[in-house]
Amino acid sequence: MKQNKDHSEEGTAHISSFRDHWSTLVTLLLLTIVTVVISVFGANLAALSVATALLIATVKVIVVAYYFMHLKYEKKIYTWLILLVVVLFAAFTILTALEYYNR
Repeated sequence: MKQNKDHSEEGTAHISSFRDHWSTLVTLLLLTIVTVVISVFGANLAALSVATALLIATVKVIVVAYYFMHLKYEKKIYTWLILLVVVLFAAFTILTALEYYNR
C-alpha cells in the first residue's frame, strides 16, 4: 500500500498554540493603534511620525513573517535569506533616494 506523505517524513511538525495566535493578534492590534495615535497626534512632527510609522510597520512585518508564515519553525537559512533580501531592499532604496536628492 502507498503511504500518505505527512509532515513527520519531511521534518518535524509543529502545532501553534492558541496563546501564540492571540498574542500575535494582540501585538499587531497594539502596534496598529500606536501607528494611528502617532499619525493623529504627531502631525506637528511629520518626518518623525513617518519614520516611526515605518519602524512600526517593519516590526509588524517581522511578527507576521515569524508567526503566520512559520519562519519561527523553519531552518535558519531561510531567516538569513529573508534578512539578505531586506538588507538589499533597504540598500537599493537608500541609494535610489540619495541619487534622487543629489540631482
